[in-house]
Amino acid sequence: MPDKAEKSEHGKKVIAGKLLSKFIKDIASELCDDPVIKAKGEEAVMVTKAEAIARYIWKTALGWEESVDVCDKQGKKVGIRPEVHRPDKWAINMIWDRMEGRAGAADLKGSSDKASLADKVSAQGQKRLDQIVKSSLTSK
Repeated sequence: MPDKAEKSEHGKKVIAGKLLSKFIKDIASELCDDPVIKAKGEEAVMVTKAEAIARYIWKTALGWEESVDVCDKQGKKVGIRPEVHRPDKWAINMIWDRMEGRAGAADLKGSSDKASLADKVSAQGQKRLDQIVKSSLTSK
């Protein structure tokens, strides 16, 4: 059974998470710092940060081409080379999931310094099994 300090710490984390979500939503509704050109031939317009992110995800899902300046050792522009960005699977999956009404999946990759979601679930399950075994041994 968790003690009062653990419950209090959990409560603080829940409140902090709710505040973070609120601030992210507030910031997402602000206008983006850079104007966005929505279609070829149109002039740039200001959009919300949330729309700018959504447009970036679409662009990444579809792939795009851009012209990159080529410079010499002195930093002088000597030409332009085309660069092709191929479609990224993570963006395609995110858009598909959202279109199907599924919430975004947790990051299952995880970084080397953090346990993955699967590891956390396994550890929690092992902890519960250990508690069951311990209580059954003490009740005999």
